[in-house]
Amino acid sequence: MNVLSNDPGDETQKRFRYQHTFTVLVSIQMFAGNIPYKELYCEHHEDILAVREDGTYDGWQIKTKQLSDGPFELRDAAIKGSLLRFIKLDLEFIDSFSKFIIISNCPFRDDDTGKSLINLLEQVRNKSSQEMKPRDLSKFVDELVEETGVSIENVIKTLKKTETLVGPGLDDIDAKIINDHIGKLPECTGASVEKLRILHRRMCEKIYLASSKLLERAINDYAVLSRGEACVAAEEINAKRITKQTVEKIVHENLNANVFLSARSEVNDISPAKSSQLMMYKMSSGFIDMEEIEIMEDLRANSEDYFLTNSFKVEDRQGYLKEFNQIKKIVQNQSIEAKSRNKKEEAPYGSEMLHSIEDRLKDVAFNRTKDVFDCPYEILKGLVGILTNECKVSFSKEPPGGWLKNVNVTD
Repeated sequence: MNVLSNDPGDETQKRFRYQHTFTVLVSIQMFAGNIPYKELYCEHHEDILAVREDGTYDGWQIKTKQLSDGPFELRDAAIKGSLLRFIKLDLEFIDSFSKFIIISNCPFRDDDTGKSLINLLEQVRNKSSQEMKPRDLSKFVDELVEETGVSIENVIKTLKKTETLVGPGLDDIDAKIINDHIGKLPECTGASVEKLRILHRRMCEKIYLASSKLLERAINDYAVLSRGEACVAAEEINAKRITKQTVEKIVHENLNANVFLSARSEVNDISPAKSSQLMMYKMSSGFIDMEEIEIMEDLRANSEDYFLTNSFKVEDRQGYLKEFNQIKKIVQNQSIEAKSRNKKEEAPYGSEMLHSIEDRLKDVAFNRTKDVFDCPYEILKGLVGILTNECKVSFSKEPPGGWLKNVNVTD
């Protein structure tokens, strides 16, 4: 892994970043007591389930669009899709939702035409569907009825709960959250801008990890767990929760200044490896079981994706590189120490070395969270695979001619 590109990422990455960053804003507002939420459930990138203090839910959908493309209109696929989802959720979880919110970085069309979502939502609160004007609004409601299979009464009931909200812009959301929200927390009084940026980054990373995995029955399983019942996906569901305690922990752990480990040769960029053949060859040379090598390959890829994705989300890339280099240096040091304690002259020792590394990294992940910036154990272990692929770690003696002599690392 060696190249941190200066490219800010494609449009999809930018929109995902907005969705995650807006969820940070909601989390901070929850923690500050400005909205009556006790936790958030990050269903997937654009979906937030907010759990209110009274136990009911607010459903959020975060939509993004280039300002040059104009405001969101009623028949835009993104808007209609959100409304259809809200209607189905409201029917499936009867009396569980207090309201639904569509948040966007750009305005919603606001006039008296049949193209305005705001016009529709205002009219459903005051008129029957037959009285709506223009007629296009009634036709749109009829389409929602037809496409959901729900009665018109239930469709109207959901629309009456639906609100719109215009959030910060795609390009200034980070600055607004840092200055107008995180910086206004009492806990952050007197904190430097750099500390506030670190805290913002940690929150974004937490939301990204919570949002990144799509579960088929996420809300259903969450509802089961919230009733105190068992659920097969309990661990995955729990990992998607952002509570006030979650935010408090991140705030307090990251307000302290960080001291970075330095190395003679530090990474200046991050880029994906062309091949993992070298890693697999080196681990096989240490007589490590194939099952363990396959797991390491998966974790290596996950770790690579984790650091690459985060590198596209941060404002301060040099700061993130310092953190990445520190994490990498810690993992490399633990690997080298494990080798020195398990090394044998006339017998394979790869498995013992790997198990020692695993024990050490578990200890680091749980007891040195600040040193590795809350990096999960699996990501730390995946870094061992990356380091092995970079010739920084090996599980046996080096063969004659070196590791690269008989391995194709370009495919």
